[in-house]
Amino acid sequence: MKIIKTKSNLFDPIISSNKYVGHIKENERTVEVKPSLYASDADPSNSLNGQICGYELSLHKHDDIVDETSENIPFIVELINKQPIIQLKTHIDKLDCEIKQSYRLFIRAYDCANNNERRYSERASLIITIDDVNEFAPIFTHKNYLFKLHQDQNCLSCRVEAIDDDCSNIDNRVCDYQIQTSNVPFSIGSNGSISITTPLMNDTYEFDVVAIDCYPSSSDNDTKKISEPAKVTIKIIKSCKPTITDDYPTKSTIHADHTHIFDTLHVDICEETCAVENIIGTVTLDSNGIDSGCNLEQCSSINREYVLIPKDIDFNQAPQSRYMSFDGIKQTSIIQKKDFSGQLKNDFTIRMWMKHADEENDEKENIFCKTDEKLKNRHHTALFIQDGYLKLLIRKDPVSINDKDVYASEWMWKIPQVNDNQWHSYKLFVNYPNKIN
Repeated sequence: MKIIKTKSNLFDPIISSNKYVGHIKENERTVEVKPSLYASDADPSNSLNGQICGYELSLHKHDDIVDETSENIPFIVELINKQPIIQLKTHIDKLDCEIKQSYRLFIRAYDCANNNERRYSERASLIITIDDVNEFAPIFTHKNYLFKLHQDQNCLSCRVEAIDDDCSNIDNRVCDYQIQTSNVPFSIGSNGSISITTPLMNDTYEFDVVAIDCYPSSSDNDTKKISEPAKVTIKIIKSCKPTITDDYPTKSTIHADHTHIFDTLHVDICEETCAVENIIGTVTLDSNGIDSGCNLEQCSSINREYVLIPKDIDFNQAPQSRYMSFDGIKQTSIIQKKDFSGQLKNDFTIRMWMKHADEENDEKENIFCKTDEKLKNRHHTALFIQDGYLKLLIRKDPVSINDKDVYASEWMWKIPQVNDNQWHSYKLFVNYPNKIN
C-alpha cells in the first residue's frame, strides 16, 4: 500500500485587481480606493488556508528587493468586519500635499496559514493621491506697489500679483482681485491688471487691493480665502517743458569790469522726466546795430578811469563827433605824464570804439603804446593790429635780480570785426599774467 503526502495549503490568494487608485484629503485619515479592494482564496473556506488574514503594503513589486524603507509608508491596511480599509498610521497626525502629493505603492493579500505555510497574492499597484484642502490664503508678491504714469498715459504696466501656496494650485494662481478703497478712478481685472476708468485729476492716488483664491474654504463652502490687502500708489507725472526764468533786472548798474549774468537764472528741468548731467548757457551779442539805435545805458566804472581820447556824451554808441583817424605815420596823440603816468596794475580794462579796414599792411598799427625813451624805443605795453590780428603786448621788468619767473607777454585774437570797416566796441579785461579776455 502506497501513501502520498499532499500539501494542505494549495492556492495563493487572488486580489481583486492588478491596479488601484486611492484618494485621501489632507485633513482625513481613510483612503477611498477604486475599484473595491478585496481578495479570495480557493482553499476550503472553513480552513485557515482559505481565509484572508491581511494585506501588506510595500514600495517594490518584487520579493527579491529587500524593503528597508517600509516604515516610511504612512499607511496601513486594517481589516474592519473582514473588509480591508487603508488608513493613516496612528502616529501620523495628518498629510501635507504641499510636501508630498502622491504615493506609489504595491499591495498584496495573504491567507491565515502559519508563517511557514502562508501564501501571498500577486502584488497590485496602488497610487494614493493627497487631495488638497484650501489651507492658505493668497499672498501678494509685494506689500506696496508704486506706479508712475505720465499725464494722459494709459496704465499698461500697472499690475499686481498674488500667489496661492495650496498644492492643488499648480501654477500658484489666484482667481480674482478686488479694489477695497471706494471712489477711486481705477478698476482691476482677474489677472491683477489695473485700468483707468475716469480722467485722472490728482497728482497721487492710493488704494488697497486684495486677492481671492480659486477654491472654497473647507470650513465654509460658500467662502473663498482672501489675502491681506496690498497698498497701491499711482503717481501722475505732469506734462513738463523745461523753462528758464531770470530775476536779473532789466536795467542794472555795473560796478565792476566783470559781472555774472547767469547767477539769477532758474531752470526748471522737469526732474521727473529728465536726468540732467549738464546745463550749457550760450550768450550771443549783436554789436552790428549799436551805432544805429541800440539803446544801451551809459556804463561807468567805480574804479579810476584814464581817458586817452575825449569821448562823446554817450560812450555806448559809436563816435559821432569826437574821434581820431590815425595814418600810422604822423597822426598820433601824446598823453602827458601828468594825465597818465603809464603805470598799469595787474588788473585793468581797456575800453574803446574802433573802425578799421583791411589794407593788407604787415606793419604794426598801434592803437596805443607805452615805450621807453626815444633812443631805446622799447614797448612795454601796446595794443595794435598786425596781419589781421588784434594784439596786446604787456612786458614787465623783473622785480629783482633773483626773479626768474617767465610770463607770457603777447596775446592775439583773430576776429572778423577787426577788418570789416564798421564801428565796434571793444573791451579787454586784463588779469595779468593769469588771464586776458
